[in-house]
Amino acid sequence: MTPQQRSGRGRGRPRTAETGSDNRESILGAARELFSDRGFERSTMREIGRRAGVDPALIHHYFGTKDALLVAALRPEIDVVEMFAGITADTESPGTEFLRRILGFWESNPQQRTRAIALLRVAVTHAEVAGGLREFFLGVARTALADVMAADHREERIGLMISQIAGLVMARYVLDVPAVAGATPEELAQRVGPNIDRYLTGDMTVDSWHS
Repeated sequence: MTPQQRSGRGRGRPRTAETGSDNRESILGAARELFSDRGFERSTMREIGRRAGVDPALIHHYFGTKDALLVAALRPEIDVVEMFAGITADTESPGTEFLRRILGFWESNPQQRTRAIALLRVAVTHAEVAGGLREFFLGVARTALADVMAADHREERIGLMISQIAGLVMARYVLDVPAVAGATPEELAQRVGPNIDRYLTGDMTVDSWHS
């Protein structure tokens, strides 16, 4: 009987996989440190595995690719249901309240904001990272505003909202556009929120946007 047979472990299975969530969290922590210290391109799976104390094969076992690992490591940790609780169809300007809470979260959680900015920067040139970030934003919008959004053209409405929010975050925190970076979160919420309201419930026919 071979050592692999005695241990019940197949040849292709990482030898540390049985330790479960502890290894996964160690990998995520090591990835965050290396991505922060060296940047995405200069960080290797081997180095991440060495810092986490695991076989690099285990990283592929849990996450598949380095792009997917980046998304898992840097995606902001948000309890969407709790964060947007109370936003309903009866809320005066739900778009304004939605933005108020998003901007409040970024401003009061600099570590989470840094993660999101890092993802935005890499997503520009990495399709898999862009896809993971896109699904994150879409999931937030669908969960937070599902009860507020009109029933028609829902995907178009969500897409327009995401373009507005992602552009606002990019302008404020990455491009440092003066008028956006220098405004208070409340000012931005009040100015941009009505656009979100229109995406949520407005007439989506093309002619209506020229009125």
